[in-house]
Amino acid sequence: MQKKRCLIITSDAGYGHRSAALSVSKALEILYPGQVEILVTNPIQETDTPTVMKPIEKGYDRSLRFSPGLYRLSYEVSDSRLVSEVVEGALTLMLQKIMADTIREFGPHIILNTNEMFNTPIGKALQDAAPKIPAYTVVTDLADVHSLWFSPEPDRFYIANEWVKVKALESGVPEEKLVISGIPVSPDFALNQVEKQALRGSLGLDPHRLTLLFVGSSRVSNLQDYLQALEHFKTPVQAVVIAGGNDELYKDLIGSHYDFPLEVRNFEKNVPQWMMASDVLVTKAGGLIVSEGLAAGLPILLIDYLPGQEEGNVRYLLSHQAGALVQNVGEFRAMMTYWLEEDGIRLSQVARASAALGNPEAALTIAKALWDAVILPPEPKLLPPTVDGSFQALKKN
Repeated sequence: MQKKRCLIITSDAGYGHRSAALSVSKALEILYPGQVEILVTNPIQETDTPTVMKPIEKGYDRSLRFSPGLYRLSYEVSDSRLVSEVVEGALTLMLQKIMADTIREFGPHIILNTNEMFNTPIGKALQDAAPKIPAYTVVTDLADVHSLWFSPEPDRFYIANEWVKVKALESGVPEEKLVISGIPVSPDFALNQVEKQALRGSLGLDPHRLTLLFVGSSRVSNLQDYLQALEHFKTPVQAVVIAGGNDELYKDLIGSHYDFPLEVRNFEKNVPQWMMASDVLVTKAGGLIVSEGLAAGLPILLIDYLPGQEEGNVRYLLSHQAGALVQNVGEFRAMMTYWLEEDGIRLSQVARASAALGNPEAALTIAKALWDAVILPPEPKLLPPTVDGSFQALKKN
């Protein structure tokens, strides 16, 4: 059988878009080995076509770090279908040719998109395609989802939960286009379940110490202050820090000493294992990192969030009692103490709430849907029953 070609279009404005794309790609390779050819690409950065979008995307992290108020204002002002339609027109002018060239060169049987900016340019590039190429979109936010995600072009949207479904319906997306799958995280969360203490031992950690996983990035500040709050803590702890490309943080921590064991990594491909070996996740409120924490069933302590879409992630987590938001070191230490009182009964309750929200199988669910879309013929539409009670298939014009 000829390999089926899946084009996954993503972005590098932040961590979540590419991570979701790679998770689905990995799931396809696991479920259909040797049967799928996959291209994960960011057409803005990975083509020679000049566009004003290149410096905008490269400057995304910097603009968020130094101008969060301006970002929040632009996010809120543009968050309506009316304004989004204007933005989509501009994006189509800038990106339609890039998308068309990428699609033509790879020749996909199906397309998956993980960034809201690309829906309309992909749709316009495909409008004259014959045969029709299905185009699906994964929405990578948990709650406050921008209207730009919900353009009419995608054939299907994979979304996190009922909160996102309400916003999609309000934005005019037909319900039959919506699938609640969860945000795709690495299939390892679903497939590689290992007993926690054994996993700690394999990673060089103390199997019996309470383990906190800190995940940073260039947009997370004051992480070291929260580490220092664990010194002289009543409960024996150990900490793992994944700096997430924050080179300054990584170098500082490599030379630091605490009164508890500390493991420091910069970039880490094996995040699922570190999460499944941990007891608490400490991080910012990004949709993807929160989804990973939920997939691992971890209580989540949020120490930062991005104005705009990440505020909804905070509300989602807190409303389901799967974590807490702490805004300073004192609150962090107090929350940890509260969770661990009475033999950690509250920590266990929060962990159960987190696991109930998690969707560790989301990438596998989406990968199977992509495969089915290019393997299975569409169901024939039926006319109303005839007088003898039989049904007739609709004839093609």
